[in-house]
Amino acid sequence: MKRWLLIPAATVLALAGCASTSEVADDESLGAAERVCVNVRNIDSFDAIDDRHIYVRARGQQKHLLFTMDGGCMDLRRAHTIAVRDTLSQVCSNSFGEVIYRDMGRRLESCRIRNIETVASKDDAEGLVKDRKAAKREAREQQKESTE
Repeated sequence: MKRWLLIPAATVLALAGCASTSEVADDESLGAAERVCVNVRNIDSFDAIDDRHIYVRARGQQKHLLFTMDGGCMDLRRAHTIAVRDTLSQVCSNSFGEVIYRDMGRRLESCRIRNIETVASKDDAEGLVKDRKAAKREAREQQKESTE
């Protein structure tokens, strides 16, 4: 697993709080049934699965998480440094949280976090992303066939 360096605390808001979950409306595109939050200080490591998904390991109640960004984040997969920022002490699905990273050109970039899900492991997160991509590809093919 890749271990990413966090951007210095001066760059990222000082964050404290507890991990929590609460129910929210079902998000059809992600299949999310509950809102997941994590204390940013509890995050141990990051591993970008692709330019839209990050596997996160954190101490505490929720150890393995899948972050889904709101759109693709150019060169996130090859980022040199990565951190999480929010206006509160924790980052949650559909909050103001964002991932801050340095791209290959060493510029500071950011992407809004759309969804956070609890997963069993990194392999589970990677499998979930792969399955969703396959389902999306299949839906496009079916739509294409129905319009012909």
